[in-house]
Amino acid sequence: MLFLRSTSLAVAYLSLAGLAVPGLADTPPLVATGSGGMVQQPAALPELGSAESAKSDSQAAPEGQYTEAQINEMINNPLGELWLLFTQNDTTWYDGDALDFLGEDDKVFNTTTIQPVMPFQLTENWKYIFRPVFTVNNWDIPSVSKGTPTFYPGGESPVSVDFDRKWALGDTVLWNAFATNEMATPPNIFGFGATVMVPTATDDAFGTGKWSVGPMALAVHVGPPGGWIAGVVAQHWWDVAGDSNRDSVNLTNIQYLLYHRLTDATNIGFGPNITADWTADSDQRWTIPVGLGFNTTTKIGKLPVKVGLEFYHYVKSPDNFGADTGIRLIFSPIIPKPAFSKRPLFGG
Repeated sequence: MLFLRSTSLAVAYLSLAGLAVPGLADTPPLVATGSGGMVQQPAALPELGSAESAKSDSQAAPEGQYTEAQINEMINNPLGELWLLFTQNDTTWYDGDALDFLGEDDKVFNTTTIQPVMPFQLTENWKYIFRPVFTVNNWDIPSVSKGTPTFYPGGESPVSVDFDRKWALGDTVLWNAFATNEMATPPNIFGFGATVMVPTATDDAFGTGKWSVGPMALAVHVGPPGGWIAGVVAQHWWDVAGDSNRDSVNLTNIQYLLYHRLTDATNIGFGPNITADWTADSDQRWTIPVGLGFNTTTKIGKLPVKVGLEFYHYVKSPDNFGADTGIRLIFSPIIPKPAFSKRPLFGG
């Protein structure tokens, strides 16, 4: 999530640089596909007659506008009513055998993920939520040059490796979810759909070079203030077209959510992304973070904004080159919702 990337990035450090360290020949390609932070997304309006509805009625807003109480409820629902410009910035520290071999310190990768969250009413009973996921990356990328011969297992290589900081766009993910009105209504929310990865990266090291598609599904429980938000958002991609010289894509991303609702506006907990690259060896396949953080809804002037901060430690990542620790910043302003998105697009 978004953010999400391949479970092994060593190809950018060895394969891209032309090195052939034994055991790393099958390392999968680097990819930043972006996804994550679903818990900071919209939710459905409180049902009439509920406690939430009564509270909202007591804080009446002008017609066509949401009260603060309604916004605080809706912003926790990934299949809700609000349009949102979900933005997160991830700074991740990477280490591993590849860097040790090259005599390099840990590398710091920074990715900004931008996800407009756009719910539409398809019919009287069905909703469609579209989330294009764009990533802007600033990473240390290796370059190979002739230099002093370097001994490595398997022989000598008359090259040296330098690292340059680069900005580049990553691949774009098109996230499509469907749900009935009942499925999208708290406390128990369910949705399903398709996810598409488009090869938009402006540098080979930042993407897959492939068109990839697959299923997505989510199940999230959103409890009342004082309760819990818990759930799973899963996606998977297989490549179907693209550069035949690039490695295949067979990638799973699972975001797991667990937040305690301290108040109607503030949550404490975590929502990291587990990734599994099924093209990698079993001991290089998984990236599993754990962490803790908070998010809250506030206002900048009159604009409601979701802000958050989370810290992660990776208990499992590829030995060759994998994530060790990370910091995630969340900034998600609510954006105006066009009138046509509220009306059924079909059968209305």
